[in-house]
Formats: sequence, structure tokens, C-alpha cells
Amino acid sequence: MKKIIFWGKDENDDRLISEVILGAKTVTCTPKVWYYDDPIEEPTVIGDLVAVFDRRGNQRCTIEITENYEIPYGLVDDRIAKGENCLSIEEFYNDHNFCWEEPLSNEGLSLTNETIIVVEHFKLISIVEKQ
Repeated sequence: MKKIIFWGKDENDDRLISEVILGAKTVTCTPKVWYYDDPIEEPTVIGDLVAVFDRRGNQRCTIEITENYEIPYGLVDDRIAKGENCLSIEEFYNDHNFCWEEPLSNEGLSLTNETIIVVEHFKLISIVEKQ
């Protein structure tokens, strides 16, 4: 089974996993330059089951990919922002600029409206009890 580890401020930040389990987060986005080259997280296709792990290596739930597509960063819409559990598109951009700008810059890349991102919509399939 493929796996994903959601971003967190530190190894104890499970906020995004909690949002998935509560049904508030149903979308995740990744810059294309990272999406296909990640040694841990394989690219997905519609129908894939994906194990969601916390940053300590514990599986927390399983999701199923329902949509997967590429768009320019500047074309994020309300559906994507709401699926990322953001109250507005502006909140989406603020959150993702915070997460992506510095790491991309460290790789000699910039985050622009033309930066291609991979958008994955998903639904929660099962929850793994915390150990």
C-alpha cells in the first residue's frame, strides 16, 4: 500500500491527520517538482488506497484517492481550498506559501502562480487506533 506523511511543524504536530479523521481535510497538494521524486511517497492514481502515517512512523488512517490532477498554483479554487480545510483561498495561499516557499528556494526554485502542483482529493476509508 502506498503511504503519505502529512506536513507538521514538528514530529508531534498531527493537526492535519486529525483534520482527515474528522472529515475536514479531503484534499492534499504538492508541488510537482517534489511529487514524482519523493522516495517515501509514491505518486497516486484514482482508486489507490494510501496509508496515512504520523511523523513518528505510526499509521493513523487509510484514505482512497478519488481525484488526482495537475494545475498551476495560481488556479487554486474554492473547492481545493475548502478540501484543504481552509476558510478561503487567501488562507490556502498563506498556509502553502509558508510551507513551500523556503524549501523550494533552498532548492533554487521559486513558488509562482505558474508553479505546477499536484492536487489529490481523497476520502477516509478507515481509522487506525492510536497506540
